Amino acid sequence: MPRSSFTGAIAAVALAAACPALGAETIAEADMADAVTAGEAQQVIAAEDAWVRAEIERDEAALRRLLDDRFTLNHGNGTTTGKEEAIAGVLKWKLITQTITERSVLVDGDTAIVFGTANFVFPAEGADSGKSAGRYTAVYVRRDGAWRALALHMSARAPQ
Repeated sequence: MPRSSFTGAIAAVALAAACPALGAETIAEADMADAVTAGEAQQVIAAEDAWVRAEIERDEAALRRLLDDRFTLNHGNGTTTGKEEAIAGVLKWKLITQTITERSVLVDGDTAIVFGTANFVFPAEGADSGKSAGRYTAVYVRRDGAWRALALHMSARAPQ
């Protein structure tokens, strides 16, 4: 081995041995950042679960608290509605249950994006229930320490 390569290798080993905490801090900081992001994602999921409960229970006060004042719903048919129209629509529903599946959450600061599938069960004429499924993308913002839904795009789920 040439002398300069050998000297460089010894210097690198000596530096690593002298500064073991440097690598540990970097790993610990990354783990902490992952834990914070995971905790924030859980908060977003809790807000979304509360939104689902509010829809099933037709809880107007909860819907007003969970939807941001600038909330916009982009329907799969190409129309959009704001917060007031969205709440009025939910209050007219006869939703029996709603199940969220295939959910993933991306958090970036005070903004979160949720991708998932919503499975709805409504009463139907002449049948036990009417079922539908939609793929959705929801955008949440953190305001005053709470996650609120800012936008939702819902479209029919492709048959499986």
